[in-house]
Amino acid sequence: MIAPAAAEQPIQFSHKLHAPLKIECRYCHTTVETGDKASFPAVEQCMTCHRAVKKDSPEIQRLAALGKDAKPFPSQRVYTVPDFVIFSHAVHRKASIDCRICHGAVSKHDAVTLEVPVTMKACAACHKERQASLVCNTCHELGQ
Repeated sequence: MIAPAAAEQPIQFSHKLHAPLKIECRYCHTTVETGDKASFPAVEQCMTCHRAVKKDSPEIQRLAALGKDAKPFPSQRVYTVPDFVIFSHAVHRKASIDCRICHGAVSKHDAVTLEVPVTMKACAACHKERQASLVCNTCHELGQ
């Protein structure tokens, strides 16, 4: 299977380049364990290292020019859940679902691509495989 094209991002970020540093996903995506969405870091967090590392890179200079409080990190979403679906990263992490189940081997890619379709079929198959609830209101509000 050919991986789908990556969304064009305002600031290019390579998970592959950062992976050898063994940075945990939650270092940048701080709400992945506690929230519905996995947040993106503020520019200041990136600049913690990049004040000294690759500071002359055009991408890092563009990032720094955004200002330290710029948040969320500039990004075009690759994964979008429809409004009628209730999805929580925190719930999935509490169930010990590894990020790679949905997001693939992000650390091996320069850009994030859609690895698993955001469809009821894909979610239901995963729930069945892990013996998670398939009751409608697990993922959908009643009365919609």
